[in-house]
Amino acid sequence: MPRVYKRTTSKAKTPSKNMKDALHSIQKGKSIRETAITSKIPYPILRRYWKKFLLDENTRLSPNYYVKRIFTDKQELEFKEYILTCSRMFYGLPIKECRCIAFEMATINKISIPQKWHKDSMAGIDWMNNFRKRHPDLSLRTPEGCSLSRATSFNAHNVNIFFDKLKELLARSPIFANGTRIFNLDETGTITVQNPQKVLAKKGVKSVCKVTSAERGTLVTTCIIISASGQYLLPAIIFPRMHFKEHMLLGAPSGSLGLACKTGWMNGELFLDVMNHFIKFSSSTKENPSLLIYDNFEAHLSIAVLNLAKEHGVTILTLPPHSMHKLQPLDVGVMWPFKTAYNAAIDSWMLHNPGKTFTIYQVAASVGLAFLKAITPSNIVAAFKKIGIFPYDRIVFTDIDFMCSSVTDRTFDVNNTCIKIHVSITSDNFFTHMFHQMQTPLPLLL
Repeated sequence: MPRVYKRTTSKAKTPSKNMKDALHSIQKGKSIRETAITSKIPYPILRRYWKKFLLDENTRLSPNYYVKRIFTDKQELEFKEYILTCSRMFYGLPIKECRCIAFEMATINKISIPQKWHKDSMAGIDWMNNFRKRHPDLSLRTPEGCSLSRATSFNAHNVNIFFDKLKELLARSPIFANGTRIFNLDETGTITVQNPQKVLAKKGVKSVCKVTSAERGTLVTTCIIISASGQYLLPAIIFPRMHFKEHMLLGAPSGSLGLACKTGWMNGELFLDVMNHFIKFSSSTKENPSLLIYDNFEAHLSIAVLNLAKEHGVTILTLPPHSMHKLQPLDVGVMWPFKTAYNAAIDSWMLHNPGKTFTIYQVAASVGLAFLKAITPSNIVAAFKKIGIFPYDRIVFTDIDFMCSSVTDRTFDVNNTCIKIHVSITSDNFFTHMFHQMQTPLPLLL
């Protein structure tokens, strides 16, 4: 039988209303055969329903395909919710694992299942496909890798500490209330090899290529600073050279800061120049303080940087470790469109300069084009709002957002004793037991 069966005939497809009218005609004295001819219902089917109708006038007048289902609607909804919960916890289940769990669920609940399920110790692939059709909100996705540190560090405790500190700063300095003095800083790698955009090609061709400058690109670091009011400060660009030359900034936004170091990465000495750049363009003083939010990268927290910030009224608030993907406005709403626009700018340069190599000396111009297209007031304001930094909203994250960290939750035992809990698995607590098994209880170090 094909997986998607298509009917080739309209037989045995009588609406229940027509069947009911035909049965009432027989009840009034009309013969079954005559009624079958006039109502165009097959005689055997009409006779079978007439016999049922004689026993119970409220009998079902359409085929009952429900009896062939394995799980009830309630059980299927619980199964679907379990799958979605695992996905929210960053432990999503592949198709094969879902089939194994469905088999285990049917076995525990003593549900009659096909013999092939017992043979394979999992639900059939046809059942799984039909289950997905019955629940179209389930989608087979390719997940993005997320380290365990990132998944577990973004938890309610760390986020609450961050918002407590932010609330304290907003209360202490009323000048921060309008958002014009709240800034976010972060670096991103603008390399000389782009990620090619999608192109039109012949359908069915397996290999479609796009020219890039090299196999591996050269790193140029771009430091971006944005304000909660929707404005941005001029970027700082770090080139992988021993000495900076003015021509390296050709095409960059006017007033951008150019720096150079051997690796092209940010370090403590260069960040001191970036802090001076920030103080200059933000007009930060003790009378006109500013709040600068960034990650706790080692180069950002040198003593010289902290002293300089203190002298000019810059309050620094660092983000919790491994939480930048959720709590940093630049990562949440700005970096992705910026990188997309930057790649598009390199693609455009390659098209207009065929046979030439894109080098670090063209990076500044591409960064300038990307700034105009991606670092927009709407993107910046939406990023700060989504995180809850401005306007201040500490309940912007719900329990669902913290589910990924629940896998490593620990239960604190005051008496430091080992308690064993024996659970009797039933249909009511099947999925609760499954979630309990996913936890990783380890001893606490006090």
